[in-house]
Amino acid sequence: MKMAAKSTSLFASFSSEKEASCSFLKKRTKTLLLVCCICLAWSPDIALAAAQAGAVVAIRGDCFDTSGSKRGPLKSGDAVYVGDIVEVPAPARLRLRMIDGSMLSAASGTTLTIAAYGKDPSGHRDVALDMAAGLLRAVVAHVEQPSRFEVKTATGTAAVRSTDWFVSTTNAAMQVGVLDGRVALTSAASGQTVVIPPRWGARLQRGLDPVPPRVWSAAEFADVIGRTDVP
Repeated sequence: MKMAAKSTSLFASFSSEKEASCSFLKKRTKTLLLVCCICLAWSPDIALAAAQAGAVVAIRGDCFDTSGSKRGPLKSGDAVYVGDIVEVPAPARLRLRMIDGSMLSAASGTTLTIAAYGKDPSGHRDVALDMAAGLLRAVVAHVEQPSRFEVKTATGTAAVRSTDWFVSTTNAAMQVGVLDGRVALTSAASGQTVVIPPRWGARLQRGLDPVPPRVWSAAEFADVIGRTDVP
């Protein structure tokens, strides 16, 4: 009887230790998983790895890309990602082919952040570009589904669906010229919007409403086409 009681006591002690050990391992595993999730959430390089927005198809001069904490030179074929800052110092020029088929051509002196660039399997597109300075030509690919394609500056926002157009910006103003399609130009200060038809353009001073659109001359279009061309 004493041996049986002793065996039962030893078995109970072993079971208790095993349960405690398993509980400790479960808690440790949960802690490690939580740490891994936090690391993934705070690592820009990992977070952006699967979010390619486009790639370099033409380049002239020295252009640069900042991805996460890494800044480096761009070359033909390089990918750019959501969250990247693309710099095109003078006298360089750059052309990107985006994942939806749109083409972005940046003139010398352009700095552009790819805030959002996505297209889901059903064809919905969501694009937001933050432009700090310079001149950009955007030949926006047509999509059947409702979509967003916006270029934001300190002065306002230009929004399109599918078109061929130009946007230039400084700290004090932005200007839009439309070759094909229509662009809605909205003041960041007042919220007022003007719609610019083909072959027309409009200007927006910081803190004011957009001026009414007007017909652009052939010389004005020739200027922006030449500055964004990448031979």
